[in-house]
Amino acid sequence: MTLIEETQVDVLRKARIDLAAALRAAALYGYNEGIDNHFSYAVPGSDDLFLLNPYGPEWSELTASDLLAVDGEGTIVDGEGEWETTAFMIHRGAHRARPSARCVFHTHMPFATAVSATEGGFDTALSQSAMGFHGRVSTLAYGGLADAADEGDRIGSAVGDDTSVVMLQNHGVIVIGNDPAEAWSRLYFLERACEVQILAQSTGRPLVEVPDEVVRLTAAQMQSDGVGPGKLFEAVKRRLDRENPGYEL
Repeated sequence: MTLIEETQVDVLRKARIDLAAALRAAALYGYNEGIDNHFSYAVPGSDDLFLLNPYGPEWSELTASDLLAVDGEGTIVDGEGEWETTAFMIHRGAHRARPSARCVFHTHMPFATAVSATEGGFDTALSQSAMGFHGRVSTLAYGGLADAADEGDRIGSAVGDDTSVVMLQNHGVIVIGNDPAEAWSRLYFLERACEVQILAQSTGRPLVEVPDEVVRLTAAQMQSDGVGPGKLFEAVKRRLDRENPGYEL
């Protein structure tokens, strides 16, 4: 094996570990739904091969070696197990629509899903955490289960060049990042922002409006932070090491 091949093996190994950690962390925080929902991460150096969690295991038990490497035709080129149809269709659609969308998380996490089912949807001017997503959210009407390529492609079409979040109405969310650390940070703060929105709306009191120029300023400030996601993800992995170790196996 050459040095380049050894480096590629190391890069792929790290990608597997980070995606497994993100899946276990999602279970730890209550973002998963049974054995459904799915995360993918484009294999470094490839636009047509991505890691995907297999169908069957609960996220809290997944390890790096459990993840499947799948090509654009659905062939499992590395790993054992099977992928779930909607998982493959949604993630292939997203990765093909925007190759720069390296990491794609899909969940039915409760507060974000509740917001997706409300008229007006996600209010990116309501809280500081929400403002970090301002100008980077798209919304897609529900179209049934993504059990065929056309629905996966339709969902993928909502993944624009600047999209960080797709609110799938009456369904759930898609969160996009350059890597698992960035996607995890966005997933976490999206759910927190949606929780605040649900709580604020539930009071029945008028909501405070933040001036648009302040919203845009805050969004720019928060979107320029390239350090925070990595630090948050490392802290989450340390918590996993204490409470649910073994994801790197």
